[in-house]
Amino acid sequence: ASLFVSVFIILLVFLTAAASYKKTGVTSAPKGLQSFMEPVVLFVRDDLAIPNIGKKKYAKFMPFLLTVFFLILTNNFLGLIPFFPGGANVSGNIAFTMMLAVCVFIVVNLSANKNYWQHIFWMPGMHWSMKLFLAPIELIGVFTKPISLMIRLFANITAGHILVLSLICIIFIFKTIFASAIAVPFAVFIGMIECLVAFLQAYIFTMLTAMYIGMANEEHHH
Repeated sequence: ASLFVSVFIILLVFLTAAASYKKTGVTSAPKGLQSFMEPVVLFVRDDLAIPNIGKKKYAKFMPFLLTVFFLILTNNFLGLIPFFPGGANVSGNIAFTMMLAVCVFIVVNLSANKNYWQHIFWMPGMHWSMKLFLAPIELIGVFTKPISLMIRLFANITAGHILVLSLICIIFIFKTIFASAIAVPFAVFIGMIECLVAFLQAYIFTMLTAMYIGMANEEHHH
């Protein structure tokens, strides 16, 4: 249910911003929601997509990268809100992160060029004995990359929530209200750090996704 709430929020934000662009055009100064969304979208394009994928091929992957970035970011922030529409730690559910990793795995390998697969199964410029030795290792790497994405996002988001829960539990462990003088300020402090982690994990996941796509589409260097 929380996942559908986050999808509704994302659709509402992007459709509203898109409607504003239809009215004012892309050349005029952004206003309202546009002024908030445009820098973030340009950040994903200029700092994540273009440097890792390249100017020639980045455009067709931008919808996927933006979807991944804002889906993770929205669910990360909703997971920090202890009441509706938050209250559910979607990014801390390994089923959610696994499906994101599967999507990345499919996009990377379906878009990969001949040069990418050649460097995995039969590396050019090496003796055949080394090729036989390295091919299985490189093939394992194809699967470990999305697995690392899955575990990294799940573990980092879950760790923060467990830490906040542990601090609050100190009050019940010591069975005194005076323990809240230590537990609550520390929990608030960790909660503020979690706001930074929420953005950071969305950034890292998207950056690594763009990097894997770029590696799969890199042209052969003579």
